Amino acid sequence: MKSRLKIIFGAVACATAFVAFTQSPAHDALKKEIAELQKKPAVFELPPYLPPEKDFGDVCKAAGEQKKKLLVSIGREACGRCQRFYELVKRGEVKIDTNAYVFVRLDIDEYTQRDYFMDAFDPPDGQLPFVGVTDAERSKQRPCLTGYRTAKEYQALMSK
Repeated sequence: MKSRLKIIFGAVACATAFVAFTQSPAHDALKKEIAELQKKPAVFELPPYLPPEKDFGDVCKAAGEQKKKLLVSIGREACGRCQRFYELVKRGEVKIDTNAYVFVRLDIDEYTQRDYFMDAFDPPDGQLPFVGVTDAERSKQRPCLTGYRTAKEYQALMSK
């Protein structure tokens, strides 16, 4: 009985937090910013999320064979900051040089993809999206950007 109550209270707490966030002024501002970005023409086609059955190591190997680095993002569809980042990329606010980078989108809700990301990067906090640059060998853990960032910050990440 106690475990059932814990589950119910946990679910209610999550639902309450979700409703509070989705109705917050910050979330409204984020939705407005995304809507403004979507008015601009798309100049970059986002790759789909990496399919769960595909190995990140194979993607890295292919990038290495092309002498490219990887720009890796991990997020989820229900994340406003993640969708904002993807809109910045699609609308050309964040420019990805496809001659130098392979852009890989990972889904944080796929545990293997979360593990791939955490093996390659060291996020400073838990705010999605996590966005980082690595080489094909992933020889060391690298820092990454998290949360709400400017297009200029994302561009600087790729210029390091």
